[in-house]
Amino acid sequence: MSQFAPVAVQLLLVLAGVVVTGGLLTWSLARDARSLRNGFLVLVVAYLAMGVVTVVVSASSVLRVAADVVTLVVAGVVGLGLLLLPLLLVADGVVMVRRERRSLGNALSLVTGVGLLVLPLVVVVLVRHENPVTGSLAVGLLAAQACAGLLFLAFAVHTALYARLARRAPARAVIVLGAGLVGGRVSPLLAARLRRAVAAAEERDGPDGRPVLVPSGGRGSDEPRAEGEAMAEWLREHGVPARDILVEDESRTTQENLSYSARLLRENGLDGPYLIVTNNYHAPRAAMLARRLGIDAQAVGAPTAPYYWLSAYLREFVAVMVEHRPLVLLSGAAVVAMTVIVWVALAAR
Repeated sequence: MSQFAPVAVQLLLVLAGVVVTGGLLTWSLARDARSLRNGFLVLVVAYLAMGVVTVVVSASSVLRVAADVVTLVVAGVVGLGLLLLPLLLVADGVVMVRRERRSLGNALSLVTGVGLLVLPLVVVVLVRHENPVTGSLAVGLLAAQACAGLLFLAFAVHTALYARLARRAPARAVIVLGAGLVGGRVSPLLAARLRRAVAAAEERDGPDGRPVLVPSGGRGSDEPRAEGEAMAEWLREHGVPARDILVEDESRTTQENLSYSARLLRENGLDGPYLIVTNNYHAPRAAMLARRLGIDAQAVGAPTAPYYWLSAYLREFVAVMVEHRPLVLLSGAAVVAMTVIVWVALAAR
C-alpha cells in the first residue's frame, strides 16, 4: 500500500493541475476565443495531461514498456518532421519567390528554412572553440530558437483551435475584407473570399433573414475604382440581391475595413455580432484586431493556394508577435539571462 502512496499523491497533484488549467482554458475561451492566451493554455493543459499519463505508466512495468515503444515511434516521427521542415520551407520559399513579387515577406519561408539549416552548423562551430564567449553564444542561439519555437507553437495551436470555433459563430452581417483588384475586376484571391462570405451568409440564414454582406475596401492608388464597388458587382452577378449588400468603399487598411464597416452597419441599425471573411492565414489576426477595436466579430478564412499559405502564415506570426511585444520582450529577457548564466559558469572554471 505504501508503495503506491507516492504515485497516488503525484497523480492527484497533476490531475488537480489539469482541472485548474482546463477550467482556466474553458473560461478564457468563453470570455474571448480570439485571445492568443488560449494557445498557451492549451499547451499547459496538454503538458499536464502528459504528466498524468507518465505517472500512471510509472506504476506498471507493462505500461512502461508500451509507453517506451509509443515514445520511440512519436520521437521518430517528430524527429523526421523536424529534419524535413527546413527543406520544405526552402522549397516553398523558392516557389513563392518565382510566382510572386520579390519581397522580404514573400521570401519569409525561404529565409526561415535557410536559417534552420544554418543554425546547427553555427552552433557546432561555436562549441568547438571551447571558450566562455562562444559557448554562451551557442546556448543563447539555442535558447532563442527554443523561445521562438514555443511562441510559434502557441500561435499555431491557437489558430487551429480558433478556426474550428469561429466556423460556428453567429452573425447578423458578414464583412468581406478587400484585396487588390486586377484591371478593376475581382481577383481570384478576392473571389475566394466572396464565395466564402456567400456560403457563410447562407449557413446563417434564419428566422430573421440572411445576414447582410458588407464588401469592404476603398480605391487604391493603382486601381480604377473602389474594391468595395467591384466586390458588390461580383456579388450581384452571382445572385446576391442588392438589398442584402451594404458597400463600404472608403477604407485603405484592415483596421479601417473593420471600423468603417462596423460604423456603416450600426448606422443601418445592425449591431453585432458580425463575421469577418478574409483568407484563412489572415483570419486569426483579423479577429485579434477586431477584439482590440472593441468590435463584436469573429473571423473565418477562405482557402489559399498551398504554396502561398506557408509563407503568408509565417508573415502573420511575425505580425502577431509585433502586436504582442511583451511576449517577445519576455522571451528576449529569458534568452539573455540564459546566455549570461552560461557565460558566468564557463568563465568560473
